[in-house]
Amino acid sequence: MKPFETLTVCGKEYNFKITAAYAVKLESELKTDLMSGLEKLAEVGTLAKYYFYAAVSQNDDIKTIDDIYQLIDDYITDGGTMDELQRFVIEIMLTSGILTKEVYDASKKAQEKQKEALQKFLN
Repeated sequence: MKPFETLTVCGKEYNFKITAAYAVKLESELKTDLMSGLEKLAEVGTLAKYYFYAAVSQNDDIKTIDDIYQLIDDYITDGGTMDELQRFVIEIMLTSGILTKEVYDASKKAQEKQKEALQKFLN
């Protein structure tokens, strides 16, 4: 298993992993467990919290949630999308040992079906 997930934003690499200590802090912030919190990843505030607690122990220059807001803005400016950031949280959860491979695979299949349904709707 990888020690962390890496995301490149504007040419700089950032590492992400949710440690046990930060998992507890994130659950407290979300007021729910990490799996249930995934249901609200479409909310930018919730997405930013997942990134903050996954980044703060891995990156010396991430100190506040505002640093994550800037990271998200930079990612979007660099050509990324919110959808990609939401999917990357699942990768972080897998690498952090929070999700099992089976749950991850089921999640990927559901995302693919959702994407297909959206494409049909748009066409």
